[in-house]
Amino acid sequence: MKKSAGLIFFLFFFNLVGFACSYTEGMLTDTVIPKDSTKKSLYSKFTTIFKDKSFVIAPEIGEKPETGFSGGIYYLQVFQLSRNADSSTRKSNTESYLDYTAKRQILAQVKNNLIFKNERFFIKGENFFNKFPDLFWGVGNQTTPEMQQSISYNLLSINQRFLGRLGSRYFAGLVYQYVNLNTVQYQKGGTLDTGKISGAGGSITSGVGFDFLYDSRDNILNAYKGLYVEFSSLYNTPSLGGNHFFTNYTLDIRDFINFGGRHVLALQGLINYNQGDVPFRQMASIGGDMMMRGYYFGRFRDKLMLAAQAEYRFPVWKMIGLTAFVAVAEVAPDFAGLDLSDVHWTTGLCLRVMISKKERLNMGIDSGIGYKTSGLYFNSGEAF
Repeated sequence: MKKSAGLIFFLFFFNLVGFACSYTEGMLTDTVIPKDSTKKSLYSKFTTIFKDKSFVIAPEIGEKPETGFSGGIYYLQVFQLSRNADSSTRKSNTESYLDYTAKRQILAQVKNNLIFKNERFFIKGENFFNKFPDLFWGVGNQTTPEMQQSISYNLLSINQRFLGRLGSRYFAGLVYQYVNLNTVQYQKGGTLDTGKISGAGGSITSGVGFDFLYDSRDNILNAYKGLYVEFSSLYNTPSLGGNHFFTNYTLDIRDFINFGGRHVLALQGLINYNQGDVPFRQMASIGGDMMMRGYYFGRFRDKLMLAAQAEYRFPVWKMIGLTAFVAVAEVAPDFAGLDLSDVHWTTGLCLRVMISKKERLNMGIDSGIGYKTSGLYFNSGEAF
């Protein structure tokens, strides 16, 4: 438990610093500023790190197929990282939550999108720690419900991308990812007990790679228009401290077409391809609250996944809106193994309530229905 608490503290430290700066500025605004130059300098640093910021901190209540009912704390901060940024510099944000679920799971996550002056540099990442009883059906696109078995583990994942601007909206740079899966326990006699599933006894992977990004979205949290294209490669090797050797390639394309106001058609295509000795938890997986809503995350997994989804987002009354979506996906060991006659599908309707018009921040409920499966998600923000 001490180890888990330490990992959670590590994940939240970066985000809490931002909150502390924000809170301190609010206190100092109504304070007489000393004439002492040293104190002036300290005050100036506190009040100019985050300019034109806003934040939301609130209880979080959710429900997902993977977790059941969950409760915790949600925190989002939106801010202008540079005091002298031009009008074309989009705002940065950090987003985090700490949840405890009905299945006795602990989930902690911190996401960051840091955009520096004139968008010369862009640091984006996702870090999380899960203490997680889970379900596993095996590997492949045709696993059956009868193959289901229970598994539990602790998972720490750190993923950061350090990008520099090449031109207007073009970025390129390095990726680093570290994943530690430990304290693995599972039912005896199942697929995980055969010795054929990589990472069944735990795994550590550490990798570096390259990332290329084109991002013309008008808002990172909730785009009304723009194009997002990201291609990344990740080379995982024992020489960097891991115990698995494999390469990952990801292509993520998103297009946002505006029909006026908050009427938006959002499209996404995703390819996730792995080569080598891939631990099962890092395989390309169908399900979750981002892609293929309605499927348990990891219900189908393999080295390759092709997926696509479309959303139509529209207002209903004042700050209340709806989103209708449809998605399809398939997993396979490689491109030659794809069978388009066996594609998985899901569709659904989502309720949206805009709690911050300035930052376009939505809270809502997503419902997804697929073939003999369904899911309900209480979420913040958009799926993509």
